[in-house]
Amino acid sequence: MHPFDEAIDLRASALAQAPHEFTGATHPAYANMVGPFGGTTAAQLLQSAMLHPDRLGEPVALTVNFAAPVADGDIRFVARPVRTNRSTQHWIIEAHQAEGVVATATAVFAVRRETWSDVEAVMPANVPAPDAVPRMP
Repeated sequence: MHPFDEAIDLRASALAQAPHEFTGATHPAYANMVGPFGGTTAAQLLQSAMLHPDRLGEPVALTVNFAAPVADGDIRFVARPVRTNRSTQHWIIEAHQAEGVVATATAVFAVRRETWSDVEAVMPANVPAPDAVPRMP
């Protein structure tokens, strides 16, 4: 497995009273001098919603807020859909460590539906050269 795949390899909670929870851990391949890279933590937050059985569609937006430094070690993620419409779904996701909440995220997922499309205009083949056309007053 690639180190990134290992980093976002989360496990769903086996507890019936915690259906929105996933567990994972920081990965040494994505550590810097003071803790894990923020992008890896953002990917883990998104992955917890991606793995959720109630997920609808594909991710179209993700906003991450780091509330505290993320420490090396275990992380518990809580991913909850807060609004589901016909085509979109809005999520709130939290990352918890021993100190409490270390990061939060909001995510929007959407079902990509078939829609109308258009093609760009193409220059006609038999158009006179600009200098062959009389100038307009």
